Amino acid sequence: MLDKLDALKIFCTAAETLKFREAAATLGLAPQQITRGIAELEQSLGEMLFLRNTRQMKLTPFGQQFWPKAERLLAESEALFSEGKRHNPQEIAGKVRITLPPLFENREIIRQLLHGLAGYPEISIEWHNTGRHLNIIDEQIDMGIRIGTVPDNRFIVKTICPVGVNIVASPHLVEKMGKPKNRQDLQHNYPLSALTNSNSGRVWPWQFADGNSFFPANPVFIASDIESELAAALAGRTVGQLADISVRPYLQNGELVNLLPELNYQPWQLYIFRPHLPLLPARVRLVFEQLTQILRGQFCNPA
Repeated sequence: MLDKLDALKIFCTAAETLKFREAAATLGLAPQQITRGIAELEQSLGEMLFLRNTRQMKLTPFGQQFWPKAERLLAESEALFSEGKRHNPQEIAGKVRITLPPLFENREIIRQLLHGLAGYPEISIEWHNTGRHLNIIDEQIDMGIRIGTVPDNRFIVKTICPVGVNIVASPHLVEKMGKPKNRQDLQHNYPLSALTNSNSGRVWPWQFADGNSFFPANPVFIASDIESELAAALAGRTVGQLADISVRPYLQNGELVNLLPELNYQPWQLYIFRPHLPLLPARVRLVFEQLTQILRGQFCNPA
């Protein structure tokens, strides 16, 4: 039987994600352990915590009332057991190595992180802003930010938000060429951009909500980073298929137009992750928690 605090931690994580598999990835556990932990807790309480069917999961009324109480108890227990481990900011020292893809918000993320670490002068940051997927274990990197599928339970993962792709062009290009009638019209009659996969050297395929995909055969602009591909679309030169979190402000201010919105889809997650370590340095825990909050503030509540 699970320790009751462990069971509460499983419940609170599952209540936040409403997906047992995602809760398992976040906690570094197998999905079966999440299912068993919730079952044991429900049996101990004599109440159902979740309503589950093949399509969705949601909290029961009892679960909704129980969740904030469980969160409060976990916070109090964490504070109690941390009494002997409190660190003076001057004592939290060392390098924290971070890898992430080229995000348009990179400058703002750095600004907020360094502002948050102002009270910890002995922490230094090594920032790898690259399109390459660095192996964080082999290269001794402390944490990573990625867009893609959530990794396996070797890692502690905090999901930030779903990420999709939009097909976008400038109003000038739309005025000149009109909107494409369908995917085939887009593929054969419009100036497309392409993004290269830095690991393979090939361009990424364009993928669509209907399950179809194609590789741009004769792209008029090829970039190795998202920001450059975005710049080509803003310049009125190309139609691009770009991450929705990157183009959102330009769609809102009218600098870009969303073409064929019925073909947009959300195949990925933006997430932050770190290796599952038995003893985590205080500096890494601090930066990981701060970055999680910064990313959620940047991407979870778009204007």
